Amino acid sequence: RQSFVMVKGAARLLPAEEPPPAEPPPAEPPSQAPGQQEQHLHLMMQLLRPQDAIRLAVRLESARPRRVRYLLVVRPEETGAEAETALLGVDFAHEGATRCTLGMVLPLWSDTQVFLDGDG
Repeated sequence: RQSFVMVKGAARLLPAEEPPPAEPPPAEPPSQAPGQQEQHLHLMMQLLRPQDAIRLAVRLESARPRRVRYLLVVRPEETGAEAETALLGVDFAHEGATRCTLGMVLPLWSDTQVFLDGDG
């Protein structure tokens, strides 16, 4: 849960067996608060059960101008738990919100096909 990469609104969890990146990230001053995406990721992780892990988090475009939405791919950390993968839709009322709500839960079965449509 500690190793993830964020690029242009998408967060990707790194497997535990990968070595840390060769280059350490630039140091932030202690007084600087973590970025908005890091805060959102932390709040979303609090929604999950202790055995669950976020495998992928993508920030989506929202029809409402202030609302912030994410699509998460979540799976238990246990070996062989691929059958328990789910898509979660998470909403923040606005950019600086300190709470998030779960707007969608879609379990992924072996025969599930998911089609996402639109510009997001």
